[in-house]
Amino acid sequence: MAAARAAVFALALGAWAFASGRLADRQFISDPLEVLRAFWTLAATGRLWPNLIQTLAEVLSGYATGAVLGIVVAVVVAFQETAQRVLRPFLIAFYSIPKIALAPLFIMWFGLGSTPKIVLAAIFVFFVVFMNTAAGLYQVSPDLVNVVRVMGARRIDVVRKVALPSVVPYLMTGLRIAVPEALIGAVIGEFMSANAGLGYLLNTAAEQFNTAATLAAIVALLLIVVAMDTALGLLEHRLLGWRPRGDLVPAAKG
Repeated sequence: MAAARAAVFALALGAWAFASGRLADRQFISDPLEVLRAFWTLAATGRLWPNLIQTLAEVLSGYATGAVLGIVVAVVVAFQETAQRVLRPFLIAFYSIPKIALAPLFIMWFGLGSTPKIVLAAIFVFFVVFMNTAAGLYQVSPDLVNVVRVMGARRIDVVRKVALPSVVPYLMTGLRIAVPEALIGAVIGEFMSANAGLGYLLNTAAEQFNTAATLAAIVALLLIVVAMDTALGLLEHRLLGWRPRGDLVPAAKG
C-alpha cells in the first residue's frame, strides 16, 4: 500500500514537472522544485515558523473546542428527548447558514486576533463531530441498554459503559473528517483579516503573483492535516484494533 501511494505521488509530481513550461505557463503552476525552493526559503528566513505556529494554535484550539461541544450536545440530544425537541430546530437553522458568511460577523464581534479564527474552526468541527456522534448513539443496541438497566445501571452508567464504547467508531470517523474542516475555518478567518498565519502568508504570496510561495504555504497547510490525521489514525488503531479492516462506518459530514 505504501509503495502504491509513493508511486502515485511520484507520478503526479512527474506529470506536474513535465507540464510546467510545456503544457502550461510556469508562472501559473510553477513546478515541484520551485515550490520546494520557496518552502526552504520561507523556512530558512524564519517566515514560515511563526505563521505555522499561529495557524496550528488556532486549528488545535478550534478543533478541541468544536469536538468537545459536538460530543456533549450529541449525548444530550440522543438521551434527552426534551432536549432533542428544543434544540433540533435551532441546530438545523444554524447548520443551514453558510459558515463562511459568519466570518465577517465574528471579526466584528471578536476583533482581529485569534479568537474569530478559533470560533470559525470550532463551528466547522462542531457539526461534523455532532452528526457522527449522534448517528453512532442512535445505532446503540436497545437490547444491550435494557440488559444493563435490568442489572441496575443508572443513566450515566448506560452512557459510559454502553453508549460511548459503541459510538467510538463513529466518533473517530467524525474526528478525522473534522481535521481539514478545522483548518478551513481557521484559514478563512486569516483570509478575512490577519497579520499572521499560513492563510495570511498564502494570501500575501498570491497578491504578489508568487505561485511557488503560494503553493509552499499550501504544502505547509497539508502538513498540518497529515500530522493531525496520522495522530488520530494511531489513536483509532489503538482503540479499534479489534475491528476487521472492512468494517467501515458511514460518515456524516457537516
